[in-house]
Amino acid sequence: MKSPSLQDIMAKVEALEGEIRLYRSVVEVIQEPFFILDRKGGFLKANPKGMETLGYPWEDLRKMVFTDVVALEELSRVSEGLGEMKQGQRIRLKTLLVSRRGEPIPAELFGTVREESVFISLIDLRERIEAEEEWERSKKALTEKIRERNQYARELQALKDLYREKVREIERMKEDAVLLSYVDDLTGIYNHRFFIQQLTLEVERQKRYPSPLCLLMMDIDYFKHYNDTNGHLAGDQALKGISILIRHAVRQTDIVARYGGEEFSAILINTVREGAREIAERIRRNVAETRFPNEKAQPGRDLTISIGVSAYSPSVSSITDLIREADNALYLAKKRGRNRVEG
Repeated sequence: MKSPSLQDIMAKVEALEGEIRLYRSVVEVIQEPFFILDRKGGFLKANPKGMETLGYPWEDLRKMVFTDVVALEELSRVSEGLGEMKQGQRIRLKTLLVSRRGEPIPAELFGTVREESVFISLIDLRERIEAEEEWERSKKALTEKIRERNQYARELQALKDLYREKVREIERMKEDAVLLSYVDDLTGIYNHRFFIQQLTLEVERQKRYPSPLCLLMMDIDYFKHYNDTNGHLAGDQALKGISILIRHAVRQTDIVARYGGEEFSAILINTVREGAREIAERIRRNVAETRFPNEKAQPGRDLTISIGVSAYSPSVSSITDLIREADNALYLAKKRGRNRVEG
């Protein structure tokens, strides 16, 4: 085989130098970090962006191989990639480089081989990673804000619920207070105050919507004798028992109250006199037929009740008139022997 002449060798050298000059001019204008390596990985060329990224001047890089700027934990993978390129393959991999000052540089590496040179381009991932981290921080901050907002909304709703519950509780307390102000402590039926208030309302109603209205005034016969004989505790129990008997004898729409002492009253709404007398008689009979402790010591050997009835009419059209007429009937029942209904 004929050996190449000196002229042939010089022609090849000139062609190679021309190709290198072309590579160098192209390399200069590439915006991403770009390097040309020899087959052994030594730096043949680095563009300004490449030197800026790694932090090495060209005087230093030309004495180094590419693996000198690869992080220790990535050496094996990058060396394997360089080996694949030498076999004609293109590679693309994410790796970690190290700058001159020892700063880590996450990067995406693209590599290919052209004749005797290895071309490496990099995408510096620091800004992307920083942007992703900033996005994650923003997302985390937003998530936290949403969590705080939801927590605030839950706490606000809990406060609103608590407030509403407290309002309801206060309303119940008010209702209880009003009810207590209208209820007799001993018997649990309405007291004199509520009786007067309701009788006033019913009398006023008659002026607009006339309807039958009657009133019962009731008094336990010889109650003082029962109290003195058996004691106040027994007397209190008798008052409670008789109040229950009265409530059971009237209708739900009627109003039963303790008028005072051993006296009771009942407002019978939409009731004519005959109906009122029937209710009064039922009350009288229930009391007379109920056995009370030691009632045999009573003058009539029973604990009984006398009842007076009054009815609303043109001549009996005020609270005073109704109470006075019922009281007069009650006095008549007492006068005629007690344990009876008059009016």
